[in-house]
Amino acid sequence: MSAKFPSPAAGSYEILGLNNEVCFTSSSRYGPYGWSTKETKTEWPEVKWGELQQKCLQKNQHRFKADEDEGAKGKKPRQAVVLRGHEKFKWRPNDFIYTRSLIAELALATGGEYEVIFMIQLNGDEHSSLTPADLQNSTIVDPLKERYVPAEFRDLVIFFNTNVLKETYPKVGEWSYTMQSYQPVQWLALSHPEFTHFWVIEQDLRIIGHNYEFFNSIGEWARKQPRELLWERNSQIFFPAIHKTWDNFVRIIKENTPGEGVLGPKSPPQTETYSFTPALPLPSPIPKDWGVGEDADVISLSRIWDPVGSGWVFENYVKGFPPDTPRRTSPPNSGRFSRRVLLLTHEEQVRVGTCVAGEATNPTTALHHGLKAVFAPIPMYYDEDVDPKDLYKAFAGHEAGQPFDTSTAHLNMAIPDNQHNRWERLTFAWTNYLAEELYKWFIMSNGTNSKVHESPSGRHTPLHEPCFPAMALHPIKDV
Repeated sequence: MSAKFPSPAAGSYEILGLNNEVCFTSSSRYGPYGWSTKETKTEWPEVKWGELQQKCLQKNQHRFKADEDEGAKGKKPRQAVVLRGHEKFKWRPNDFIYTRSLIAELALATGGEYEVIFMIQLNGDEHSSLTPADLQNSTIVDPLKERYVPAEFRDLVIFFNTNVLKETYPKVGEWSYTMQSYQPVQWLALSHPEFTHFWVIEQDLRIIGHNYEFFNSIGEWARKQPRELLWERNSQIFFPAIHKTWDNFVRIIKENTPGEGVLGPKSPPQTETYSFTPALPLPSPIPKDWGVGEDADVISLSRIWDPVGSGWVFENYVKGFPPDTPRRTSPPNSGRFSRRVLLLTHEEQVRVGTCVAGEATNPTTALHHGLKAVFAPIPMYYDEDVDPKDLYKAFAGHEAGQPFDTSTAHLNMAIPDNQHNRWERLTFAWTNYLAEELYKWFIMSNGTNSKVHESPSGRHTPLHEPCFPAMALHPIKDV
């Protein structure tokens, strides 16, 4: 690892147990998957990744829990990695390479602990008449795979369309990706009890570093987190230059939280027409170290915050719930979700048609039912010369070292500054420029831009191959 590489502005390698002693060039990272500085062979039609995943699993089936077998001591649970797309998605060389790395490092290298699944939505008018039964018919599905999916990935694909969602969730009345992005994953979870958790990965996310280390380290760290003041910690970003240590961060959150914070379920109000029973009532007495050793039902790569009063664009999108229903959100759509949280949302949407905006769905369900939700403080970089105290204030909304209230710290946080959008130069956010600039430099690509190595902000990336530490980058649209 180069001594000249800066430290993260937010998050931490050490806290999550990620290795920051090594760095990766594009050739060392993606060479095994077909990347070359001279010529990249885009497609590997002779490879069948789905078949390889299943053969690998068959040889290691004895190591894993079957379905939801809680009594299988010593056996590991399995997790799905869901990649979302649509039929108009244009496969670029980097998409092939990155997807191969996910399959090889998560599914094959672990003997089947993970399984990669492609969910492709058929949005076109020509597919609008296809029924759920049609999408189970190989005579219909196989030609669609040949038309829309590269040969090597065809046996990983599950197709769906709006008709599937309408039939499953008729009372919701909303089935778009923007507003109900997790309905397809909920539908998937119904028929896949072999997975305890589902990682949902957008096509514009990239992870530099070994995929298994990243996913596994985050899952293990989340399991260790105690429940006390967890929602309050989720709402704040860890800044190493300000907080110094995680223990100090936890202390600051505790000192600035009125009362006990959120403990147990924070459910919707009961009304004459609406009733609700949380899946996990608050235990009495509350166990010491409550939550330590408990798998998280929600793991987000972004902080989890109260949208009410935040200025978030979907702040007021609530359907079917009583007024004053508490909520949480965590854009963008990337994280790990338990089958339990997905099915609890499914049950409510089938029963009464309740819904919030997509990025608020799983955090809100976890809040209502008393489930464990965790914001993983992944390392994030900021590339402008800003005093750490000013950076902290820009994201936290208050001066470093000054008292604040965790229950109101979210107010106005999603409203961009009039002079500078504070998210644009952070490596992981719902919208920014830096992520794509760094990734283009990393893979030595100018995407489809006419000017070589010109970034979205107009800056030019250097022409030498860099060596980057492990990091998550989002969004990356043009590679």
